[in-house]
Amino acid sequence: MAFLPSSSSQPQGSPPWARFGLALLLSGLAFSLQWLLAPWLAPSPSFFFLSSILLSAWLGGPGPGALATVLALVLTSVFFRTPGPPSHLLLSSALFTGVSALMILVASRVRRLLHEAHDARASAQVHGQTLSTTLRNIGDAVLTTGPDGLVRFINPVASYFTGWRESDAIGQPLSLVLRLVDPSSRQPLDSSRFASAEPRPVQLGHPALLLSKNGAELPIEYSSAPVSHPHGPSLGTVIVFRDISARFREDHERAQLLAREHDAHLEAESQRERLETLFMQAPVAICLTRGEDHVVELVNPLGQTLVGELLTPGRSVRESFSGLDPNLLHLLDEVYRKGTPFTGHEVPLRADFSGSGHPEVKYFDLTWQPWRGHAGEILGTMGLCAEVTEQVLARREVEALASDLQKALQIRDDFLSVASHELKTPLTSLQLQLQLLWRSLPETGPDGQPHPARKRIKATRRPAERLHQLVNNLLDVSRIRAGRLALEHETVDFAALLQDVVTRAEADAAGAGCRLLLHAEAPVIGRWDRLRLEQVVTNLLSNAIKYGANHPVEMTVVQDGDLARLTVRDHGIGIAPENQARIFQRFERAVSERHYGGFGLGLWIVKQIVESLGGDIRVESQPGQGATFSVALPLEPPPSGRSDSASVSHAAN
Repeated sequence: MAFLPSSSSQPQGSPPWARFGLALLLSGLAFSLQWLLAPWLAPSPSFFFLSSILLSAWLGGPGPGALATVLALVLTSVFFRTPGPPSHLLLSSALFTGVSALMILVASRVRRLLHEAHDARASAQVHGQTLSTTLRNIGDAVLTTGPDGLVRFINPVASYFTGWRESDAIGQPLSLVLRLVDPSSRQPLDSSRFASAEPRPVQLGHPALLLSKNGAELPIEYSSAPVSHPHGPSLGTVIVFRDISARFREDHERAQLLAREHDAHLEAESQRERLETLFMQAPVAICLTRGEDHVVELVNPLGQTLVGELLTPGRSVRESFSGLDPNLLHLLDEVYRKGTPFTGHEVPLRADFSGSGHPEVKYFDLTWQPWRGHAGEILGTMGLCAEVTEQVLARREVEALASDLQKALQIRDDFLSVASHELKTPLTSLQLQLQLLWRSLPETGPDGQPHPARKRIKATRRPAERLHQLVNNLLDVSRIRAGRLALEHETVDFAALLQDVVTRAEADAAGAGCRLLLHAEAPVIGRWDRLRLEQVVTNLLSNAIKYGANHPVEMTVVQDGDLARLTVRDHGIGIAPENQARIFQRFERAVSERHYGGFGLGLWIVKQIVESLGGDIRVESQPGQGATFSVALPLEPPPSGRSDSASVSHAAN
């Protein structure tokens, strides 16, 4: 193949003089060699000339080969003629010419075939380079394998998707480089089947998940096709795949959208069923009317139950309730025309509800509002109705009973007021007579012992004083209820007043086994009603002695800014939390009357007086741990005038 000229030195591209000159040169060279070697090659003078003819035909083509043949015949016949008859010479020349012609034809043919093979090889090399460049620059990923299932080619896109460098992927098994997973079942796909030598069809557009070398997942669509010789075995497989992440996302979003639409449809259907159930089972009567004639469109079962057959779909409200108040019909028209809702409370409707032919009156709470369409237009009205006939009748009965009770309370208060005034005068006279009798008797009798009459008088004075206190409480109740409890403010030393009350109560406290502990170290000066303030302290102290017998009672009064704080604490039976608010009401008690006497008015009067002075009273207690009453009073009367009798009356009511 060393003598095979390049494509640029073919006969069609060389000038004729060069090709024929080459034939002359080769013929001259053959002649020279034959001349020099004649002593040794005399029997075969055609060897070098045949070589020159072959080379001339090979390098120059048929023309130079023919020229070399003619020159060889001439030179042989002239310089190297062998002795013999002319016929022998003619036969040798003819044989030489035939051999030369055959050599020229063979050389030209072989030369042409070699040039065609060279051109085909060069073209294939160019096509291969073009194909390789195309596959490397194509937008899809391309990967090829050999018949042994090993990767033979991988373009940059496939290298990027799989995470394998080209140098690392070449020669690796396909199942290692191209790892695929079924997107629906998440089961691995066998990539080795692409490299199988068995006949298989072309696979187009199959979705899969590609697992890259670093573990990332990429949705792809792949196609594979076998590569084989037209008449030979399989050469391998070519696999083309592309990234379908965008389409995968679109499909996923589309699936989600369809799922949401399906869920929305189910939810709408469920809402419709719930609304229908709500409408049919609503605890109020519901009626839909259409148009300005208020034709009944729909009535729920409760509406049918309330009004019987009066509200029938297809009939107007005017026809159903012939005796309906015209004002209500006018309001219903206003709801339809203007879209203004209407609400009626305890509306009386007179109709034959039972269908017996006897009209009757029932009371309803009505709400009519516009029924609007999707565009906001008013289609009709929607009414909600609840029968309140029983409630109205019950309320009227309660109101009548309340009125009777109020009258009875007024009679009671009037009686208490009159009785208190009537009892106060003889009680006062009785107390004066007992006091004069007490003073008129000597302290000791003839035997030097305390006078027995004084003991009887003392025993009589205590219930008289207790009865006097009860009468005063009843009078206070009457005054407070009537608004006649006037307050006279003056400058008072709360600490000194508390000391006086404690001094007067020491005898009662000693009789109950209580020790009184007073903490009033500094004067507490303010403007209060002295008598009412003394009444507050006396009632609280009496309460502590009564319910805290045989235990000490502690009293404290201090000034806290612009407030005076009084605390009365006993260690008696205590008050349950659920009773602590009730004890400040009239005639309320937290204990049994059998064990503790009284009307249950003391703490109520205390609360009314304290609030009229602008203060408040609270209690803290637990059963069995005593009770602590705390009173806070402003040092100056409230500017709003709450201390007057009207405010006391309002608080009592």
